Amino acid sequence: METLHITIRARDDKEDELLRTCQLIADQNLQESGCESSLLSQNKADEGLINLEQKWEDKPSLINFFRSDYFTALLGAMTWLGQSYNIRINGGTHEEGMKIIKSERGP
Repeated sequence: METLHITIRARDDKEDELLRTCQLIADQNLQESGCESSLLSQNKADEGLINLEQKWEDKPSLINFFRSDYFTALLGAMTWLGQSYNIRINGGTHEEGMKIIKSERGP
């Protein structure tokens, strides 16, 4: 089992748009082979903070997601609608997560 955890800090007044985009991607991922769960939440005390946690059956399934159009769309949304984001895989650091993503997606 592989766990992907993404925390996104939304830009001011972009919370709703970012949340809708993330929800569409999270819902779609549940239909993808290997996605066991996809939970999206918004911090009640700080609505600008959005969390996405997904559990994938195995590493190849997670890697396929990183190479998908859905992940490309998610990266775009995090870049354009977010101030910052943190991606962790299996409890590792953001730097480790980004290194894995970059190596699997190519230059």
